[in-house]
Amino acid sequence: MQGSSNRRVLLLDTAAFISATHLYVYDRLLYTTPSVLDEVKDFESVQRLSLSQSADRIVIVEPSKEYIEKALSLARKFGALDKLSRTDLEVLALALQLVSEGYDVTVLTDDYDLQKILKGIGIEFKPIKTIGIR
Repeated sequence: MQGSSNRRVLLLDTAAFISATHLYVYDRLLYTTPSVLDEVKDFESVQRLSLSQSADRIVIVEPSKEYIEKALSLARKFGALDKLSRTDLEVLALALQLVSEGYDVTVLTDDYDLQKILKGIGIEFKPIKTIGIR
């Protein structure tokens, strides 16, 4: 079931909103965290977010404490604890949580440290405006 389209999700970090990514074109469920929403401040990004929310295109989930702890542990393991923001850690935690629930997750992020961790643990990611890590 993991490969079926209703189990495929995109997890958005702040860059997905700021970069003018057209969120309505994706055929997947869109997820993000409350801390990402807190970082979306400019008028155009807020408009994109509001449109996505009003069209029921985005699911906002606070990752559980268990997965926050796992994200912190991974950040330590990869030497990135001091490089990741609270929001980055929440995105990582939600990715871990969704994978554990059987979702096929792709994280949209331009954060290189987050990309390194995701690559290291086998969670797919896609850069938005950068070329990403190799």
